[in-house]
Amino acid sequence: MKDTIQALEEALQNEKRAREKAEELLLHRTSELLELREALKVKTREYDMFFDNILDAFIVINPSTGNVIKMNDAAVKLFGYDIKKEPFNLVNIIYKDDFAYAMNSFAQLIQDGTFPNYEARVYTKDKQVKWVQVNSSLIYNEEGQIVGAQGIVRDITESKENAVNFEEQREQLAAIVDNSTLGIVLAQDRKIIKTNKAFEQLIQYSEEELLGLPIESLSFEDGHEESRGLYKQMVDKEIDHYSLQERYRRKDGTSFLSKTNVTGVRDGNGKIKYQLAFVEDITAKHKRRVMLDTLNNLTRSFIGKLTIHDIAWEIANVAAHDLEFEDCVVYLVNKEEKVLEQIAAYGAKVDENKQIVNKIYIPFGKGIVGHVAETGKPELIQDTSKDNRYVVDDKRRLSELAVPIIINDEVIGVIDSENSSKNFFTKEHLRLLVNVANLVSIQLTNANNLERRIAAESENKELLENLKRSNKELRDFAHIVSHDLKSPLRSINALISWFQEDYEHVLDAEAVETFDKLNNKLEQMDALIDGILRYSSVNDKNILAVQKVHIEEVLEEIKTILYIPEHIQFIYPDNLPTINADKTRIKQLFQNLISNAINYIDKEEGKIEVKFTELKTYWKFSISDNGVGISEAYHDKIFKIFQTLDKKGKSTGIGLSIVKKIIELYNGTISLESKEGKGTTFFFKLKK
Repeated sequence: MKDTIQALEEALQNEKRAREKAEELLLHRTSELLELREALKVKTREYDMFFDNILDAFIVINPSTGNVIKMNDAAVKLFGYDIKKEPFNLVNIIYKDDFAYAMNSFAQLIQDGTFPNYEARVYTKDKQVKWVQVNSSLIYNEEGQIVGAQGIVRDITESKENAVNFEEQREQLAAIVDNSTLGIVLAQDRKIIKTNKAFEQLIQYSEEELLGLPIESLSFEDGHEESRGLYKQMVDKEIDHYSLQERYRRKDGTSFLSKTNVTGVRDGNGKIKYQLAFVEDITAKHKRRVMLDTLNNLTRSFIGKLTIHDIAWEIANVAAHDLEFEDCVVYLVNKEEKVLEQIAAYGAKVDENKQIVNKIYIPFGKGIVGHVAETGKPELIQDTSKDNRYVVDDKRRLSELAVPIIINDEVIGVIDSENSSKNFFTKEHLRLLVNVANLVSIQLTNANNLERRIAAESENKELLENLKRSNKELRDFAHIVSHDLKSPLRSINALISWFQEDYEHVLDAEAVETFDKLNNKLEQMDALIDGILRYSSVNDKNILAVQKVHIEEVLEEIKTILYIPEHIQFIYPDNLPTINADKTRIKQLFQNLISNAINYIDKEEGKIEVKFTELKTYWKFSISDNGVGISEAYHDKIFKIFQTLDKKGKSTGIGLSIVKKIIELYNGTISLESKEGKGTTFFFKLKK
């Protein structure tokens, strides 16, 4: 019994010690668990902070359904969805054309556990299409079961668009380069690494043949020194680009002149990495410029040259030298002998004394030159060996260009050039020589016109001197005649007056009437002499005194001089203009026309009216009356001296001729309108 109790006590003690040990272990495990829970909370907070603050979009999905179970703010901003407000399924936003690829990629993720650099398009909530790149992995629990899939999502829309734009620009640039009319060469260390089609066509080599060649190997050596110097300046950073003219050699041995623009492409350190050259074929431009310069040089050289011989030597020397012709000969037509004579030359035809060697004469119609002279049409012969008209001069040449020189539709000469090579001359050469021939024609025509003008001016000067002398003699003669005529007239008039006074008491009515008629004739003769004097004085423009003349004032003065019968009404406006002229002449003009109107009014109620109209540079006046009128047959005659319609003998026939001469002095015109029995209107213009 005692043993049993002892055994029980020992068992109890053992149980107590075991319980205490178990409690101690439980306490320790509980403490560890609490520590782990605290650590988990810290890690969870750290994870949440990382999740919320990551810059890229981050999402966690249920791999079975595709539902998003966690997403950060960047993901909300990217997709437009927020799972705190609404459910969001990733499968539903996959772009339709990328759906199959997305499903395959997801299957790969399930299989491998990760799927890096997945790129596809998705729809955002507002229906925008965006490119995204996703790096994803699976999430496992402690038992190794898949509990989620997580991924970092990056918006690559802009970079995708940039890549597309870059590719488009690259294609566009390639199209520009390939289709450029300029040759383009890319070189490295002055060796070709890329060319375009235009350059390959210019140089007649393929790109494969050109790759690796030194760029200098394609051009003539005379331009290498300049090219190397400019390249060194570019390497030394003195310049970034340069331009020069070079002559390139084609594959077939021919050449072309180019304008080459070279630009240096530098690396990050400023060193030349590539040289980009643009090559333009300027052969045609250069030829046109040379021809234009030649034409200009000839034009200048023709100045002062007045004969065909002087001009011919200028053509032969300037044209041939500038255009690098072997030979140039100018022929002159000899009408009497019907041949063409060489009058100027360039090349082998001219000796050291500038004399033509072995001058030849070509008959009209013979040879190419003779044919051109006969037809008046230029000819371009590319192969003279096939033309039986060809005439050998100093030696046989294989191409020829001949152009006629024509003045007033008549060939006076021919410009002829030959070359040892076939097909040397071009249509540009032909056009140039045609222009040269036209210049010769113009220069000779101008020279002839100048000669005629000088002769005409000399003749005109002599005629003018004769006219001045004749006018002076006419005035002197008029004064002398008037003096010589008036003296006996005054004597006759005095004798008649004395006779009438002494024999008044014995003269019957018939005798008195006879003496009255005699006195009237003497007065008419006196008026005629005065008219001749006035007419002769109108001729001289040099004695005109230019001043401001008020026409109204002139008419007022005329009213005090002329006797205007009471039955005649004299009308004029009060706004008559002022002109620049000689007042005496203008007074003569108006007085003669008004006096003429007074003399020929036959109505009981007469009317004389002055009017005016303003034109751009003239004043147009009219003086009308209601007199007897003038027959149309006399409209031109009345302005001639001594022409009168006055049957009573009151008019001298000088007044209207004086009027016409005064108006012509002022570069004006006069005309009239008249109806017999109705009246007459004179129209005349005077400069302002």
